Amino acid sequence: MAGSRKRSNGEGTIFWEERRRRWVAQLTLPDGERRKRTATTKKGAGQLLTQMAIDVEATGGVFDQSSRFGDLARLWREKVLDAQLMAPSTRAAKDWALRRLEDELSRVKLVHLNADRIEGALAAMAAEGLGRESLIKVRSTANQVCKFGERRDLLRRNPVSVVELPAGLKESTVGRSLTVEQAHLLLAASEAHRLDVLWKVMLLLGLRPGEATGLHWDGIDFENDVLHVRHGLRKVDGTFEVTDQLKTRNSRRSLDMPNPLVAALRCHREAQNSERLEAGGAWSKQWPGLVFTTVTGTPLDPSNLRRNFSYLTKSAGLGHWTPNELRHSCASILAASDVPLEHIGDVMGHDGTRMTWQVYRHVVTPSIGAAAGPMGEIFG
Repeated sequence: MAGSRKRSNGEGTIFWEERRRRWVAQLTLPDGERRKRTATTKKGAGQLLTQMAIDVEATGGVFDQSSRFGDLARLWREKVLDAQLMAPSTRAAKDWALRRLEDELSRVKLVHLNADRIEGALAAMAAEGLGRESLIKVRSTANQVCKFGERRDLLRRNPVSVVELPAGLKESTVGRSLTVEQAHLLLAASEAHRLDVLWKVMLLLGLRPGEATGLHWDGIDFENDVLHVRHGLRKVDGTFEVTDQLKTRNSRRSLDMPNPLVAALRCHREAQNSERLEAGGAWSKQWPGLVFTTVTGTPLDPSNLRRNFSYLTKSAGLGHWTPNELRHSCASILAASDVPLEHIGDVMGHDGTRMTWQVYRHVVTPSIGAAAGPMGEIFG
């Protein structure tokens, strides 16, 4: 039947379908898939086509009652996972969790997505051998995807908020932390160690290993005794890089330094200057400003760092420990000193549930002092 007209690319088409005796609105999605809706009148089909185009622009094509979790997952991957800045390890963990969700839920229609469906998917993963920690990560990613869908009106509500983990899972292994007495033993043993000040930074201020090894001297404010966490060091495919893409939004923070740490960093700066002079032309010019380096000015390799720290803890009679456990120890020691948990979270750079309040409070409080007093008293 006459009456349909040729439209430009991406605009879609309207045509009469004799078999069903209806007008058809057809739109080609960005991935090449064709979506159709029908109406009894040409005007109605035109209105449907316009609405389809609007929905595609807003959602990438996930827009009708037949949309499935797989559609939402692909959109979240495009708009969030592949588009936002995050550490490679974080991106890889989220991508893994998303693929596990797609394996179980891809064909589930969004209108049928509920807590029971998601709990069933988690139970299936548990039956395959996934442990509690892995399932928590999967549930967290599902929550992010569904919150995204809720914001874009693809879901009536986020069902993950009431999802429970499968029963009978083994409890997560509790992370270790040094006692105050053990911490004193460690620091006493590390006094002659070249990286003594690095261990102090991680223990007294709770920095992640990559945050500590990525510190720059322009981030150490000796005038105000404040340490600014602005960069991280990471090794990707055998290549070092300093990045400002930290683990979370709150990872970018400014911390008041305990007096013992200020003095230790001043001494470390003098020691590094001596090493630079001794190395001469062998000192690397590729990494200017790093606080902690090798004897030739290059970044510290994470595997060497773990090996050196384990050797140190064993020599102190403490057995095998890892650098990241210094961060756990910082949190535990502060908690034992009755520092409020929300203040410990600030020191650690954790994201909290009241993000807006935390962000604005940090604007008017330029540095976080929760660790300076207790750590100065304990290790002064």
